[in-house]
Amino acid sequence: MRQAIIALMIGLTTMCIAGELNVSFAAGKWSEEDWILVKSPRWAYIGSWIQKEDHIENKVPEGATKDEMQGRRAPETYTCMVHKKRTEGNFTVSSKMDFEYRMAPLIVLAPELGKDANGYPELREHWEVVLYDEGINIWHHEHVDGKPVWHCAAYMKKEYKAGVQYDLVVKVDYTKYGATIVVKCGDSTFAYIEHDLPKGLYVGITGCEGRNGFYDFVLKQ
Repeated sequence: MRQAIIALMIGLTTMCIAGELNVSFAAGKWSEEDWILVKSPRWAYIGSWIQKEDHIENKVPEGATKDEMQGRRAPETYTCMVHKKRTEGNFTVSSKMDFEYRMAPLIVLAPELGKDANGYPELREHWEVVLYDEGINIWHHEHVDGKPVWHCAAYMKKEYKAGVQYDLVVKVDYTKYGATIVVKCGDSTFAYIEHDLPKGLYVGITGCEGRNGFYDFVLKQ
C-alpha cells in the first residue's frame, strides 16, 4: 500500500508516460530536483522562481519600472532552467505562458551546458524561441572567442497581448537537410530549417525582460 501511495504522488507531480513528460507548475505539482537552474553567460546574476498557486514566475527586481526591466535592469529579471531529461531525436515541446507587459517568456534549447568561473551551470550555445507582444523571435546564441554573441535566426510578426495565456509549441524534426523547426502559438504557425541544431538537447524555459508566468511544460519524444 505504501509503495502504491508513493507511486501515485510521483505521478501527480510529474507524469512521464510513453516518452511524454508532462509537468504542471502549480504549487506542489512539480519538483525542482528534476531541473537544472542555469545562468546566462552575459551576466553574473543568478535568477530564481516565485511559486504562485497555479504557475511560477521569474523573480524581478523590487521597485523597478516595466521599462527599466527591459533596459538597464534586464539582467535582474533573467531566470532559466532546463529539464534534466535530454532529448534524443525528434521532439515536440510546449509551455503555457504569459507576460505582464511586453515580453519575454521563452522556450530554450541547449546542446550542452558550461560553467561560470564559480562552477555554476551556465548556457553556452543555445536557441531561444521567444514570445513577445509583436510576435515570436528565434535567437541563436553562440560563444565566439569566449564571448556571447547572438543573431535572429527566424521570426514571425503577430500581435500577442499582455495578460493572456498562450500555448507556445515547438516541434523539431531532423532530416538530411537539417532540423525543421515548426513553431505554433495561438492560431499562427511558421517554420524554418536550422542547419546547426544538433541532436540531443537540454530543453527548458526562461523568463526575462519583465514578469513572465509559466503554467506547464510538456515534452513529447
